[in-house]
Amino acid sequence: MNDHRVSAVLAAVPAGFNRSWLPEGVEPICMLEVSWLKHLRTELPQIADRAVADIIFVPNGLPPADPRVVIYFQDLYHFRILSGPASLKVRAAELARAAWRRYAAPSCLLAVPVSTDIHHEVVRRLDIPIVMIPNGVDVGNARWAGGGDRIIVMGGHGRRKGEDVGLRAWALVAAQLRKGLRLGLIGIEPNERRKELQQLAERLGIGESVNVEGSMPRAEYLERIGESVLTVSCSRMEAFGLPVAESLVMGAPVIASDISSHRELIARAGAGESFPSGDATALARKISAALDGGMPPRLATPPFGWSWRDRARQHVDAYHDAPASANG
Repeated sequence: MNDHRVSAVLAAVPAGFNRSWLPEGVEPICMLEVSWLKHLRTELPQIADRAVADIIFVPNGLPPADPRVVIYFQDLYHFRILSGPASLKVRAAELARAAWRRYAAPSCLLAVPVSTDIHHEVVRRLDIPIVMIPNGVDVGNARWAGGGDRIIVMGGHGRRKGEDVGLRAWALVAAQLRKGLRLGLIGIEPNERRKELQQLAERLGIGESVNVEGSMPRAEYLERIGESVLTVSCSRMEAFGLPVAESLVMGAPVIASDISSHRELIARAGAGESFPSGDATALARKISAALDGGMPPRLATPPFGWSWRDRARQHVDAYHDAPASANG
């Protein structure tokens, strides 16, 4: 919205949407309660027509067949189910979405994946211009200062976050190195997973030095990272790895599983360290080395070009440069 090439930003939102969540200056346009297919086939193009929009920005990888569309791919789940067996209903829905994308995408202006992994998937499936633009990372004035007594494991929804690896690694760290410290697992959802992880900590004999917590306000989450001794991500699959990116930008010492998205972030930042995904013994060695004085490399200042303001400019550049003639 601060770019001279952009005259207005409008957001199509459902009737019950909390409009206070929209950034200042974004104009809401209320959507109807229709099926996703009708929404894509007719409603979004009609909204764009009424607004005289140049770009229809569509997240979640599911576009209308319209030459103004920029398809935003921010998640590997747009392409495949990776979390174990799925019901026939879920499989059918995934196949229907994939079929619609094959029909609609050739008409679109541009595809924007947020990481190399997703870029590979998009290239395999779409024959339209593709520009990779990573997610922006905005932590405000939050910076890592340390001084706390916790190593933070950044968790989330689903077992793919691999928080159990962090617990098993903590149990392997020598008692003298663990003395006076706690392992904090944060963002763990739902409640059943928190219970399971706390029970695992008890079985491993480290229950008294472990805290397992659920989601928390963003300011509190950033504060935890800022006070941490060390931040850890054990995730087995990420499209981008936002918690790792945020920790790196804050200047925290980071140890992350060596999945592709984490390796990409660590390489771009020139900071942090990785360990083989799922290998608790290797993670324990990394944590032990850090506690013994060999902390991972840290960023002294936020990296240039990672902010949402910079990413927004890159988006507008990509829209401006996309060959409109590619769609006839």
